[in-house]
Amino acid sequence: MCIYKACANKCTSSKLSPGDSLYGFEISIFTNMVNMDFNRIYKRWEHQLGAPFLKYGALVSRYPWHVMVACITVNCLLGAGMLLMETETDPEKLLAVETSQSMRDRAIVDSIFTEDKSGSNFFTKSLTWESHYADIIFKSKNGSNILTQTFADEIEKIHNFIMYNISITSNGTRLNLLNVCALRSGHCVVEGDVIFREAFRTAMDMKNITFPLFNYEYLSWTFGDAEVSDGYLHSASMMRMVFYLRQDTPIMAELSSAWEKRLDEVLGTYPSSILDMTFSTSRSVDDELEKVIIADIPLFVLSMVMMLVYAGFATSGGNCVSDRQNLSRAGVIATFLSAVGAIGLVSAIGVKFVVTNGILPFLIIGIGLDDMFILLSCLADCSTKRSIEDRIKETMRTGGVSITITSVTDFLAFAIGVTVPIGAIKNFCVYAGVTVILCYLNQLTFFVPCMVINERRVSRNNHCVTCRPVKTAEELRVEGKSYCNTICCSGQPPKNKKDNESPLETYFKIPFQHMVRNPKGKVVILLLFIIYLSATIYGLMHFERGLRLSYLVKEDSIPHTYYELFENYFTAEYAVGFIITTAMNYSDVSTQNRINEMLSNARADRDVNTDITYSWLTDYKKSLFYNDASETRFIAGLKAFLILRIDHANDVVFSSDGTSIVGARFYILTKDIPESKDQGDIMVRMRDVAENSPLPVVCFSWPFVFFDEYAYSFQITFTTIGMAIAAMFVVTLIFMPHPLLLACVTATMVLISAGILGFMYYWELTLNAITMINIIMSIGFSVDFSAHICHAYITVDGHTREERVHRAINRSGGPIINAAMSSIIGIVSLAFTTSYVFNSFVKLMFLVMVFGLAHALLFLPLLLSLIGPLMDEKPATTPIDSKIYIHAIDLKADIEINGNCYRKEEEVDNVSLTLKLDVPANGTTITSL
Repeated sequence: MCIYKACANKCTSSKLSPGDSLYGFEISIFTNMVNMDFNRIYKRWEHQLGAPFLKYGALVSRYPWHVMVACITVNCLLGAGMLLMETETDPEKLLAVETSQSMRDRAIVDSIFTEDKSGSNFFTKSLTWESHYADIIFKSKNGSNILTQTFADEIEKIHNFIMYNISITSNGTRLNLLNVCALRSGHCVVEGDVIFREAFRTAMDMKNITFPLFNYEYLSWTFGDAEVSDGYLHSASMMRMVFYLRQDTPIMAELSSAWEKRLDEVLGTYPSSILDMTFSTSRSVDDELEKVIIADIPLFVLSMVMMLVYAGFATSGGNCVSDRQNLSRAGVIATFLSAVGAIGLVSAIGVKFVVTNGILPFLIIGIGLDDMFILLSCLADCSTKRSIEDRIKETMRTGGVSITITSVTDFLAFAIGVTVPIGAIKNFCVYAGVTVILCYLNQLTFFVPCMVINERRVSRNNHCVTCRPVKTAEELRVEGKSYCNTICCSGQPPKNKKDNESPLETYFKIPFQHMVRNPKGKVVILLLFIIYLSATIYGLMHFERGLRLSYLVKEDSIPHTYYELFENYFTAEYAVGFIITTAMNYSDVSTQNRINEMLSNARADRDVNTDITYSWLTDYKKSLFYNDASETRFIAGLKAFLILRIDHANDVVFSSDGTSIVGARFYILTKDIPESKDQGDIMVRMRDVAENSPLPVVCFSWPFVFFDEYAYSFQITFTTIGMAIAAMFVVTLIFMPHPLLLACVTATMVLISAGILGFMYYWELTLNAITMINIIMSIGFSVDFSAHICHAYITVDGHTREERVHRAINRSGGPIINAAMSSIIGIVSLAFTTSYVFNSFVKLMFLVMVFGLAHALLFLPLLLSLIGPLMDEKPATTPIDSKIYIHAIDLKADIEINGNCYRKEEEVDNVSLTLKLDVPANGTTITSL
């Protein structure tokens, strides 16, 4: 583009009328509108928003070192808070819905059944909290049937080793499993020890093991990959054995946890020639999550190195003076300081660090470098003839507003995420929100001062590495210096934007520009958009929700192998309790009928086992102890009955004087429900059964604390997305008060969010607490790129929509592409991890960047080129207050307009120039010089 300035030369003139053309000129006359349109309102409002940034630019231009040192000092002080960091790895605190009905119901149940029975009469069906346990899966090495005497003997040998040889030391005393195991009738509770009993061994030899019930013991969850026919178990290649541990006192819970840790250390190396063993304990997920938190530190270091390299390459260009690579690396350092300061600050105020926070450093790299590239682009747009202070002021006036829009939207997305009542999401969003704010402030207080310092160096013609004055290449060649010396030791300040643009900034945006302007390109964009919408809709129709425990541990870990076998080969059946919460007369026939009706309604569900019901009332009525002559005799007979039937003893609570029943539990058993969606659905249906009963009853099973997240993940997600989009709408309205642009940005947010959800299906990702974090994050990112292109469109000059789109991409396309590329490169290192947390982040971050890039540089420019806002045009009817717009394309000559000469000053690019002059519309004379 040719830039012209006035000169004193006299030229031969020829008179042109509006609309005529000469030597590539085309003249259009626009008259000022009396009424203010949205474009002018927008520009006036933007000027007001930019005023504070302009003043800040003046301040930092004068005192860059002071501002930068203060920034570094504050971030280091905040980073010291990392010394107070505490981690949270409890799956329930991370994944359960804190305000869920299951939490409220459990509090009610615990207020009635107050005694922990793990030290006296342990039964899993009566648990309200996850117990301490060690769960071992035995699998024959060759996949053969494990139901043989040889395998049974080997399993018993391993069982005895676990019982007696794995021990811990407490206060100088050696304790083995016998000292910490959960007890029932004075014996350790080991689920699966039925295989050692004589009756089972005999039935195994006779091949007549009844299934799923064998001598009143339920075998369904004991044997995996089972072959069953006609009610008999014929073969199984795997079996589970669960060792339950005491937790009835804090001391016993601590000892049980220590024994679990010792089991992890010892059992993994136990030699067996015919069996493979894999296992999990109640602390396995906690331990693996801690390993994931520690394991991401080297990955972050690798990512930082990659980003320093990429940032340097993305801004490479120009010569030894104008080169901006060190300046871009300063942007990476500013981002790193943000992560350190934010983690330290939030840790200091007591918010625990969770495994999902491990993605923060990788996330903030993308946000920080997005801001950096925008500021660099705005600085490059400033005229090199102006002073450093003026260039920084103008950069801050335009770029400051732009990065503020994106930072505020990112922050609000995470601020809304804090309202999600799931620990992993809430903690992550607290850390992420603070990190975004610090990143924004660091760009202003660290990177902008670095820009000032770099501009000072350039103005002194100092080398970008040595900071010593250098000569131009021409001067060195005249002095006879070598080619290598000339390349490495010469330079001069840039005269225009192209002088220091990198190939990434110069060429990568050109295909997008041509595609949007070319009719065939527009058709291709529309086809791509239709394909995108179709794929999104199909993905949403097949969208799934749920979270498996195997997702929480690394793929190369022992617990992951265990969970894979458990989820694929063993049944997932759950005892669901119906708890009557107030004192009632259970000898009353009407009360008994209501209980039976409620249990019958529950058993009528398609996912409930109709053959098994745990009802002390039913069994009591069948016993010889039953007496309903009076409530007193009913209770006396019940107490005698419960002495013999200890399996029901935990399910009845008597008043303090023993004269009434103040709480009672009844259970149904579900069928195999392996899928999270179905688990959440049956929980909801069983709650409906309880609510429809006239009895004062709640429905609860301890896995419900996780099922609530499965059942209501859609509701939580879409509520959060709706709130976030509404907040983004308000922010966009404040910063870009133009109805059409507001509609474009909002539509882009909705489309990208829908695309993320839909394409999760193709990535085989489900909606859960971990992926929900990425969805919340994507809302902020979906605004960033679209806001940049819309802001550029409305602020650039141009009398046609296509021209404004062209220039908007020219201004923001490079930063947008660099921001997307830097984000993708920043997460590349995570693609090689075996953690579901990181892998899902990589996949969804990739989708966010690709969709954000496509919408910002293809779909949105196409939309703006068709219906984008323009200044109102009217033919000139009077020469008063008229303006001439002259468009010069690749024009090399000087020109004269009405006797004023305009000489070509510099070559900026080969696009076009709009030269605006306040001259009368009629009688205008333009001459080529």
